[in-house]
Amino acid sequence: AIFQCLEENPDTIEKIILTASGGPFFGWSMEQLATVTLEKALNHPNWDMGAKITIDSATMMNKGLEVIEAHYLFNREYDEIEVLIHPQSVVHSMVEYRDGSVLAQLGRPDMRLPIQYALSYPTRWKNQFERLDLRGK
Repeated sequence: AIFQCLEENPDTIEKIILTASGGPFFGWSMEQLATVTLEKALNHPNWDMGAKITIDSATMMNKGLEVIEAHYLFNREYDEIEVLIHPQSVVHSMVEYRDGSVLAQLGRPDMRLPIQYALSYPTRWKNQFERLDLRGK
């Protein structure tokens, strides 16, 4: 998602913003967190993933790894990479430029499209995936 938001001149990037749903425990109190079970952790509100990735998401471990990846893949300092909790999981990442403009990659919470794009780059293959509908219809 970050790659799709990049322009040709990386010197104009102010920061990269990664998004996270917050997982199944977002907004829980310390008392509620004390009752977490494996079954609760495996119940992600937006994504249907395998068990390991779901647990990594519930603990935010995946986001820590994504910050490290962004640091190395896009040659950014750690203080130029932020994580934003976005429970709807529609905005997958953003890049803010030094003029204050922000480019974002949006899509449904479904990894098939990002995987397809990685395999088809630089072209975009037609598919039958459900489309993002911002009108809520």
